[in-house]
Amino acid sequence: MVMDAEKSHLIRGRHKPIRKKSSSTAGEKALASTGHQDIQLASDWLLNHMEDPLLDKDIAREYVLYACAVGSLGEDMDNYWNSTLAKCGRNGAHSLLPHITLCSFFTCPDSKVEVLCQAVQKASELNASNLPDKIDLELFSSQNFIGLFVQDKQSSILRKLTNEFAEAAEKMTGCKVEPHRKELHVTLAYQFAANAFTQLDKMAKQIDLKAAARWELRLYSRDPRAAKSEVQVARVLYPHNPRVDDELELIVEDFIYVTNTDVTMNSDGWYQGTSHMTGCTGMFPGNYTEKAPESDTWTVHRIIPLTKTVSSHGPIQLDNKVASPVKMAGADEQQSGKYNSLAGALEHNPSNHSYENLFRLKKEAGILPAMVPNSKPPAASSSKPRRIVIIRHAERVDVTFGEQWLQYSFDNKGVYHRRNLNMPKKVPNRPGGKKDFKKDSPITEMGRYQCQLTGEGIVEAGLNITQVYSSPALRCVQTADAILAGMKAPDSLKIQVEPCVFEWLAWCKGIFPKWLSVAELAAFGLKVDQSYVEFLKTSRLDLKESSDAYFKRCNLLGKHILEKNPDDGDVLIVGHASSLDGLSRPLQGLSSRPTKEFCKLVQSVPYCGSVAVQEYKEFGIWDLIAPPFPTLTHSPNSRFDWRSMQT
Repeated sequence: MVMDAEKSHLIRGRHKPIRKKSSSTAGEKALASTGHQDIQLASDWLLNHMEDPLLDKDIAREYVLYACAVGSLGEDMDNYWNSTLAKCGRNGAHSLLPHITLCSFFTCPDSKVEVLCQAVQKASELNASNLPDKIDLELFSSQNFIGLFVQDKQSSILRKLTNEFAEAAEKMTGCKVEPHRKELHVTLAYQFAANAFTQLDKMAKQIDLKAAARWELRLYSRDPRAAKSEVQVARVLYPHNPRVDDELELIVEDFIYVTNTDVTMNSDGWYQGTSHMTGCTGMFPGNYTEKAPESDTWTVHRIIPLTKTVSSHGPIQLDNKVASPVKMAGADEQQSGKYNSLAGALEHNPSNHSYENLFRLKKEAGILPAMVPNSKPPAASSSKPRRIVIIRHAERVDVTFGEQWLQYSFDNKGVYHRRNLNMPKKVPNRPGGKKDFKKDSPITEMGRYQCQLTGEGIVEAGLNITQVYSSPALRCVQTADAILAGMKAPDSLKIQVEPCVFEWLAWCKGIFPKWLSVAELAAFGLKVDQSYVEFLKTSRLDLKESSDAYFKRCNLLGKHILEKNPDDGDVLIVGHASSLDGLSRPLQGLSSRPTKEFCKLVQSVPYCGSVAVQEYKEFGIWDLIAPPFPTLTHSPNSRFDWRSMQT
């Protein structure tokens, strides 16, 4: 991978020179470290790691195959993890996320990681007809261990799948995979104080083992630095700028690898550690960090549905389902670097609570039909199931060209001049002039093309879009308009501009954007519905909104959209990076995602990234499915200075 020799990259506020060339080893390492998800994400990783001493060394990452639960059971396990940490203190289980270990850690060369993922897929496909409807668990407690053990029948299926993965991995990559030999289980607690057992056991018995669950196969990898047994992981809580050469820069939400020996021997509160984000090593103040699970630093490479059901009420085919949005780079918060610290936002974020579950898998008056356990599921409807597609807006001008685009593109009289072919051909006249664009950017010409391709993909996938909603942000309305153009949609299908779709307000930095009115959007030529009555007025939005309140807002919007559109027909919602998770989770009946996890996920959504949820009327639920149309991927194209040819 060749880098521009004349460029330098600003890494989180510090200038770091870029090498003229990066080896193929470094390029493969970047792709492996980011899960082969996106070239841009790998490029960003590579730029951040240019001073990493391991960058050009052929040291393989370590991989492991887990089975993990999502849905109500997964939430119960997560709640147990968090509650026991708060009430009983840290024990050995708090080092990793709740899981069933299917094999021991093994190494794989960076150049063969994609083939390793194919081995997981192959093993899954070979066992597709034998996958269990559910995984039955049994609680086991002793004075030094508490866990949930997999019943024999499902355990045999999981072992067979793991053995076939091991065979495929060795044949396809040469990697030696050792399947787990002990009884398969989820560890809830171990290495805990003797006086904590009673409380831990009591809380474990409160986990509903018959709760709705969907199990997934997950292939994870970890940095070789985290693989050492004497290393622990610390999460950065506060930023720190080095004052002397041997100090390490601390970046909020980064992780630091530090040895147990260093923690034990240093009594002054300063430790030597290595940044997960940059690979740089130095001294740092320990009170700026907190201990964190090692698995928070891992990369997920492949997620494959493992069970055929999401509840104990009956099977649902999962042929095209995915567990969570694919993690890719491109969110505004990641690309612009404006949202590195969330300290201010988190001040207004109380502990997260579950919001109303609109689609829980039990009878609710006026919402769901009665469902009898162990009864035959109703016959599937002959009509096409409804789908809701949620899409992030296209490439925005201010992120692509920086905020200086306003000074660059508007003259002293406020007249817009197109200075780059990727800048918009025209922009709307705004009451506040060019300064109104500062918090409300348009999309680029490449962004319009992204939208048109997305619209064409929607048509090719056979989606029947009958309703379109958009955030009032200009970039979102323009995205929706260009998607409709790509669809060659009829004039009757117009964009309903809804303030409730707008992103989490913590990222507004205390100032509302000055949005264009619906009339002004229409005057600019955008296909908006001027008769639409807003569900949520802008005046009701709270700039001090917590992440939990944001999920509740999305919850109310989802309920409103379904009540307003009860008939057949698919719905398109164009919003922000946060919209994909914020709007899809309530539809699935899932509680709000923890703030830190949500922020990390939001930073990984690409332009025009999408998720889709589908209705299963016979079960009265909505569930996440693979988007009906292909994803959109393209490489970055940096600015070219023709004057370089004069030298």
